[in-house]
Amino acid sequence: MIHLVKNTLIVLCITMAVHLLAIKVHAAEPIIWQLWPGEKPGGNVELPPEYDRTKPDDKLYAGRPIIRLTNVTKPTLVIFKPNKEIDTGTAIIIAPGGGNWILGYDLEGTEVAEWFNSIGVTAIVLKYRVPGIAFNKDKKWLAAAQDGQRAVSLVRGRAAELGIKADKIGIIGFSAGGIPVAYTTVIKERIYQPVDQYDEVSFTANFAAPIYMGGIPPNATISKESPPFFMVVAHDDKDMPLNMVETYIALKKAGASAELHIYESGGHAFGVRKTGLPVASWPERMKEWMIRLKLL
Repeated sequence: MIHLVKNTLIVLCITMAVHLLAIKVHAAEPIIWQLWPGEKPGGNVELPPEYDRTKPDDKLYAGRPIIRLTNVTKPTLVIFKPNKEIDTGTAIIIAPGGGNWILGYDLEGTEVAEWFNSIGVTAIVLKYRVPGIAFNKDKKWLAAAQDGQRAVSLVRGRAAELGIKADKIGIIGFSAGGIPVAYTTVIKERIYQPVDQYDEVSFTANFAAPIYMGGIPPNATISKESPPFFMVVAHDDKDMPLNMVETYIALKKAGASAELHIYESGGHAFGVRKTGLPVASWPERMKEWMIRLKLL
């Protein structure tokens, strides 16, 4: 009986320690902002309600299902603040992937936000409009690009409200989430008409992390002044490594700051989940990179 009580107390102590650690790392509730004050670029589109289109037999990622969110017509910013004891004042906007059809909302959104909170970064999940074809049948990427530019301007314009530094706002995008990354880093023109005072604020991110994304737009402007890039891809991810190598070469030739990691295996859409492969260590490499750039 004594041993049982002792073991129970040990378990309770461990549980409490884990709970206290979580309290130190994460804020209690996310803040939600509407991305646009009224009508969105291209007009308001009516679709059936948002839903998770994941099916029981869909592919698992690191042994777990993912949320495949679609029919997003009201884009939002979901803001996760780290605990004030570790808050660095740096923020990052997170754009999930999904081929402009869906958003991998947990795998490449909320789970990534949790990791950034753990290193003291305010994490902002961009729930951009999908499916893109519903908003522009010829340019299914356009809504994501517009939402990305608006997100950076809005976050920077309201930085004081969030207690973040306006010159330390980055963006990370996974797969198709690389579109908001590209249009807030290597595109110089705003691709929608300004709607309020926040669109007078720069939409250019201070640092960028395209993760297993496609290529950059043909009208990209890359120079020595381009934001620093941190890039990750797996060698066995179809054509993605070639696309990212081309982006790296363009950044290198222009004299921009860039770091590229290519892992031998990992496939596509691994997020920050523990896959058991070396690619799962990429967040630690990004943390080291952010420390070198004095973002942490």
